[in-house]
Amino acid sequence: MIHYTNINKSFSIPDTLEDGVITEESGKVKRNSKVFFIKDVVTCKEILNLINQTTVIQLTDIEPLQYSEYGVDDEYGWHRDIHDNPYSNGLVRKVSFSTILNDDFEGGEFDIETKNPADKKRYDTFDNKKYNTIIFPSHMWHRVRPVKSGIRKSIVGWVLGPP
Repeated sequence: MIHYTNINKSFSIPDTLEDGVITEESGKVKRNSKVFFIKDVVTCKEILNLINQTTVIQLTDIEPLQYSEYGVDDEYGWHRDIHDNPYSNGLVRKVSFSTILNDDFEGGEFDIETKNPADKKRYDTFDNKKYNTIIFPSHMWHRVRPVKSGIRKSIVGWVLGPP
């Protein structure tokens, strides 16, 4: 179940962002970006309600939203958003989403694996148009390809429910 929609909303973002680098055990950089977490309860609940309108899965909570900026050559390699164990409240990540906030960059394509591993091309690529939002199960493999020019800005989030 992959949904494609638009979320056209303004977010309050500070001038200074945190380093969002994630490295693998091998030392290889998996994600290179700048991030900020939006913890405003009203904003998060508004997004939870929008996501709930697109799915029949029981979703009860949302994590803080992550604003990300990817500069030239920044990327986020193939990964899934699920964790090995439920949170202390018993909930798990069930649905992830990504909203593009601008369109004045090149590269930074969002790919999601949708096909059989035996297929030559196992993924679909989604348009980097302003406010485009992809909503997908958190267990699906996905990535952001390297940005070629400009700065890719996005809001990503994870919606929770019972296992």
